[in-house]
Amino acid sequence: MSLIRQLWIAVVVMMSIAFISSFSISTYKAKAYFEEQLLLKNIDNAGSLALTLSQIEKDPVTLELLIAAQFDTGHYQRIELLSPEGEPLQSKVYEGDDATGVPEWFKAITSLNIEPGVAQVQDGWFQYGTLYIESHKRFAYQALWTTTRDLLVWFLLVALVAGGLGTLILKLITRPLDDVVKQAEAIGGRRFIKSKEPRTLEFGRVVKAMNILSERIRQMLDSERKRLEEMRHKNQHDELTGLANREYFLSQLDTKLNSIDSDSQHALLLIRVRHLALLNQQLGHKQTDALLKHLANVIQKVTEDTADDFTQADVGRLNGSDFVLLLTDALDLDSISEALLHKLLTLSADYNPVPQLPMAAAYFAPGDSRADLMMKLDTLLAHAEQREITCREISLAHQNSPRFHSADEWRMVLTEALIRDRVTAQYYPVLASDSGLLHQEAMMRLELQGEVHSAGYFIPWARRLGMLPELDVAMVNFVLEQLRRLEDAPSTAINLSAETLGDLVAVNRLCDQLKDRPREARLLWFEVSERCVVQHPQVFKEFCRQIKPLGCRIGLERAGADFARISNLQELGLDYIKVDNAFISDLEGNNTNQNFLRGLATLGHSIGLLVIADGVKAGSQTPLLKMLGMDGYTGPGIKEI
Repeated sequence: MSLIRQLWIAVVVMMSIAFISSFSISTYKAKAYFEEQLLLKNIDNAGSLALTLSQIEKDPVTLELLIAAQFDTGHYQRIELLSPEGEPLQSKVYEGDDATGVPEWFKAITSLNIEPGVAQVQDGWFQYGTLYIESHKRFAYQALWTTTRDLLVWFLLVALVAGGLGTLILKLITRPLDDVVKQAEAIGGRRFIKSKEPRTLEFGRVVKAMNILSERIRQMLDSERKRLEEMRHKNQHDELTGLANREYFLSQLDTKLNSIDSDSQHALLLIRVRHLALLNQQLGHKQTDALLKHLANVIQKVTEDTADDFTQADVGRLNGSDFVLLLTDALDLDSISEALLHKLLTLSADYNPVPQLPMAAAYFAPGDSRADLMMKLDTLLAHAEQREITCREISLAHQNSPRFHSADEWRMVLTEALIRDRVTAQYYPVLASDSGLLHQEAMMRLELQGEVHSAGYFIPWARRLGMLPELDVAMVNFVLEQLRRLEDAPSTAINLSAETLGDLVAVNRLCDQLKDRPREARLLWFEVSERCVVQHPQVFKEFCRQIKPLGCRIGLERAGADFARISNLQELGLDYIKVDNAFISDLEGNNTNQNFLRGLATLGHSIGLLVIADGVKAGSQTPLLKMLGMDGYTGPGIKEI
């Protein structure tokens, strides 16, 4: 039994004893007081009325009127005038209902024994009769009942207050113990928190030791995280601008080109600082560096301003003069390039001589050749260089030709698909390092007017129209139903968008679905992009707080680039991460990525995370990945294992 419950029992027992004692004493005193006062009242009233009756004519009508007037005041149970022989001359007895609301059991407990008042009525020198007056007891009973009831209410209030204060005091006293338990559980879960040292000596020594242990482990993890981030940034980013360097950017581009989502539509923009060597001579080294930094900031600012037209933007520097912008799930390349052109014109006007910043842009899709794509951009860029100081060329040759063109058409078909439950899934295996099935990854598919499309086809428009939360909720519902039908259902991973995590209504609907199906909920692994966690850490924390108690696992996808930047990583409640396939491609000859993956696996394992390699092209990569510390693998090549 808990201390709180024992405290309440003690309070109830003590207050019950105090109430019974107080009730007994107060009732006894009050009863004696009322009996004494009512007896005195009976005697006084009998004497007063007898004196009055003795002074008047003994006419029966007059006697009856005087006695009735006294009785009708309502304070008497009986007024009776008897002859010397004991015969009743006048008699008034109260025969109405005792509507005081006093329970009979209470009357039995507090029974009042009051003698009537007795006085002699004279008729000259002779005795006319004997007068008996008995006051009504109902008022005394009512007063006793009201006093007892009020006493009980006050005792209950005092008991509640005493119990509440006692609970608070007890919680304050035992709070250090709770903190120690929580801290021990947190360390067991690879979360290293600190607790305030209590004043209680015994608790204080334990908490201090736990805090020292937690802080040392935290410092170790922070040091490893910073070292990993410094190594990654140094090897994968341009030193001057901070953008992705050529090798890292091309690996990101290859990831999109090798994607299995054939319906996806991406875009690549190439911006060149023409005659960079000449500019360096004319402007000077420092001002040229400032121009390149300014250009990098301008490109990143455009991606922020046009974020609704794509899912993700990656900016890189291929060489000294060439900057590239990769847009995932690009919708309107023409408007994006127009916005970028306007910023480039503004930038050029700030320098003298005016730098020439030609730009080329083109759509591409998974399966395209990187060499063909870069050749096309070089050709477009050559055309742009021949026209104006700052100009653009755009190729729409590889743009998908969707059947729906306007926002209204897309809203209509997406709404229809949701109403008709056209959301389905295609499953891909994720294997553990021992080749057993870790879980299956459910990729969303949507049937639009009779044709099934992968996510890359409809996600850009769903994001623009704000319908991603509805699609994600429908996807979870579909997977839960599929798992319900299977007796030996496998664990299944579902990707959730940042928009869904930020939608309280959608998250509440997800929680309701999971609560209704607890068995299936324990089989779900929810994945959120790493970039979403970096940009919206509080939203992600709140999502974890609501979902984790339901038995689901939570992980990051496309992890690696910003993993070490996530603050308080060990406190997020993550279960696993899937490393971005940009780090996995061409891994055999890339020592930089190998060192990074080894450090990432070490950091992940130190806080209890599974580390899964995404985008594995062939089974031959798995021995190396296992050696680097990967716990699982997924990608096109995993089917071959």
